[in-house]
Amino acid sequence: MPRFRETVRTLLRERLLDAAYETVADRGFDKLRMAHVAGAVGVSRQTLYSEFPSKEAVGEALFQRELERCLVGIQEGLDAHRDDLRAAVEAAVGFTLTLASRNPLIRAMLTSTGEDGLLSYLTTRSAAAFDTATAMADAYAAEAWPTIDPVARELAVDAAVRLTASHIVQAGASPEESARRIADTVVRVALSTGGETVPPPRATPA
Repeated sequence: MPRFRETVRTLLRERLLDAAYETVADRGFDKLRMAHVAGAVGVSRQTLYSEFPSKEAVGEALFQRELERCLVGIQEGLDAHRDDLRAAVEAAVGFTLTLASRNPLIRAMLTSTGEDGLLSYLTTRSAAAFDTATAMADAYAAEAWPTIDPVARELAVDAAVRLTASHIVQAGASPEESARRIADTVVRVALSTGGETVPPPRATPA
């Protein structure tokens, strides 16, 4: 019985987030109303508030869900190029930037205004996202490319996460071009220790 209840609650939570996602993507976070979310799913506001006590909690849950989906895609990009550091970084960053440019929720985050806008989740409230992405990338890099100096690896991971986030918030070039530039920067940092460049790890013979 407990498992059944947990499953039902998980499904309900996802349905509520899906309803909120559609509203935010279509009209923006400022127009999101808790009563509308409850009505769209066919539950009472009391049921909604038992899952999400506030509109802010809905925004946090939406952001966290998109972050988790993004991290899965990043890992898939890295896995496809474990024998090529530059290609792996470019694939992971390219996926992230492309997702951000096409995802209606991310666009709503970037265009929301006012104190309760979703933009805050990409700026002043992004510490948790940075920590999660950085920890994942560092652990992955340490396992996939163990010959990289730990200090250089830490700096490279930090640069990758921060540069990618910066390009999401204020895109300049295309996702492909930005990914290439970020990958170039990250590889230079990762493969340099004490001012000397070391050979790329697991290099494929010419």
